[in-house]
Amino acid sequence: MGKDTIKKVLIFDLNCLGDMLMSSPVMRALKENGVEQVDVVVWRPCREVVECNSYIDNIYCSNVWWEAIKARFRGYDMVMQLNMSLKTNLLLWIAGKRRLGYSYWVKGLPLTMKVAIPYRTATRGYRIRECLDLLEKGLGWECKDERMIYEVK
Repeated sequence: MGKDTIKKVLIFDLNCLGDMLMSSPVMRALKENGVEQVDVVVWRPCREVVECNSYIDNIYCSNVWWEAIKARFRGYDMVMQLNMSLKTNLLLWIAGKRRLGYSYWVKGLPLTMKVAIPYRTATRGYRIRECLDLLEKGLGWECKDERMIYEVK
């Protein structure tokens, strides 16, 4: 899938606060590669972490199943997740036709674009690179800027 065909992306980032910060460079990389609209679905307690990310256009944090259903009608070019949950991959299956995520054991079955990963690199302290590798390996993009995006209030 070329850069010109991906203009509107929805990310299911259903993680804890620290993981949310470490996945923040993905939103920058999407915008730098021509994506015009980047929306995210997060848990309500994590909303403040992503509100300061200027690369995010819309934040949804109501019932995640309901957000997946609504996403189907919002016309996203691609939906993706930044963890390896089978439950979240099922949400992606509901949310969109093009689904990018990790193929880790059988958890990647609902995905249309899969990035094989042999083990959780995030458990070894490489979460930022793991998230950016999803774009590099899944879409063929170059994502060098690993700086996290956060604001201290």
